[in-house]
Amino acid sequence: MSLGATVLQQRSELSFRSVRLRCLDEYRRPLKHASASGFVRVEDGVPFLYTCWHVVTGYDRNHLRVTNALPKRAFLEVFVRGHQQQAGGTPVAGGLLSFTIPLYDGSAQPKRPLWYQDRAHLPHPDLNAIGLCVPSWHDAVKIPLPADVKVSELQLVSDPVLASNKMLTPGDKIYVVGFPYRFSTGVLGLSTPVVLTRFVAATAVSGRPREFLLDSGGAPGMSGGPVFVERQNDLALLGVYTGIIYPAPVSERNKKVVALGSCANLSLCWRGSLPLVREPTEASKSDELEVEGGGPAACIAAHKC
Repeated sequence: MSLGATVLQQRSELSFRSVRLRCLDEYRRPLKHASASGFVRVEDGVPFLYTCWHVVTGYDRNHLRVTNALPKRAFLEVFVRGHQQQAGGTPVAGGLLSFTIPLYDGSAQPKRPLWYQDRAHLPHPDLNAIGLCVPSWHDAVKIPLPADVKVSELQLVSDPVLASNKMLTPGDKIYVVGFPYRFSTGVLGLSTPVVLTRFVAATAVSGRPREFLLDSGGAPGMSGGPVFVERQNDLALLGVYTGIIYPAPVSERNKKVVALGSCANLSLCWRGSLPLVREPTEASKSDELEVEGGGPAACIAAHKC
């Protein structure tokens, strides 16, 4: 956020802080119901695109349902606001731009993901066989952006104000920024994210390390958007919105049950304790993961026959 700006000024900039994402297959064709959100954060001068691990893979790390089909998501189409400056040098947001980035290094076998994720991973033989590792801590990834991509300074999340886990308490005011599926508040072809105000309902979730709950959820398509917490004089970047949780059993979901929102707290990633890395190297226990079905490892064996 802008240094020295009031909370009101920072809130007015929130509508620039998210980017819209669309998942593409290996032929760069849009996949149905595969739109999401993200944000661009500058780290040591390098812009990184942040979003959820489940966005780039299509798998829910908390309820893994693996079939014999190989993952279809191969590219991300990213929609950003272009970089412009007014006569006095003041940065402004330009027109809508889009570019496509690959999710995998196709020269390796199995294909090697190009994103960064948790160093620790939950062993899963079928997903490991196709080069995927289930993150132990965060449903989040970051991907370095191409050097030739120029994003408006207003859209970059480059501020030094970061929230810490110790600061989070029930009742804290939270802002979630993202793009609901097939909905935009923009005009003249400039899609604009929505900004939702929520409150922290719980600072921990059983079976979901490094996540916290909101009193209500966001809309489909907002997964991967940035989450900010309001403090007395600042909005602090806290993490990424990951989706909704139904507190009622599955059999009751057809009834009118209020869904809660979930967010991954990335404060320890940014403070260096649990950094996101290119190569996950530490296997951890997978006792709490729900796993269903056979996996794509069998599919790979069939392809080899």
